[in-house]
Amino acid sequence: MDTRLLYSIALVIVTVVAGFYYYSGKSKRLEANNQSNLNSNSKNIQVTQTDEQGQLYAKSTIQGMTLNMQTGDAVLEQLKGVQYADGKLNASFHADQGFATNDYENVNLVGNVRVSKLSDQQTPSITFDTDQLNGNTKTNQIFTDRSVTITSPQAKFQSQGLKANMNTGEYEFFAIRGLYEPAS
Repeated sequence: MDTRLLYSIALVIVTVVAGFYYYSGKSKRLEANNQSNLNSNSKNIQVTQTDEQGQLYAKSTIQGMTLNMQTGDAVLEQLKGVQYADGKLNASFHADQGFATNDYENVNLVGNVRVSKLSDQQTPSITFDTDQLNGNTKTNQIFTDRSVTITSPQAKFQSQGLKANMNTGEYEFFAIRGLYEPAS
């Protein structure tokens, strides 16, 4: 038998096997890529967070969460939480829905949003009610361009927008209307 014929037969066999291997592996890669777009769903989540010194920093409950495994973005349902400072209750929040991005650094709360800064007597010193509120968990700042109802022991007023630093207690309001009654 001629060696050229053996080489030709071997080349045909190698080409068929390589083609089969290439196309069967490609379809498996496509299936794997489609699976990487899966979302993770969780219900009834309880979160407890501590600061660098091991002190309690925050507690939250979330009724439902959908996490996009590829981007890390999350959709949160029925959020409730509290934040602590120096071991004492410092602030509370509630929202119907939340959207978290950038490893939960940026949070957008939507629907029946209420954030309360608490006094030393654990009563709200100031409460913000709005339909949408954005926050940054690293800087502890909140902001919105939506209508906000602000309630404190001495006042109740409306603002068309808000910027607040929850660490320092500095608040900036826009187009304010309301009633102020100083404590006597």
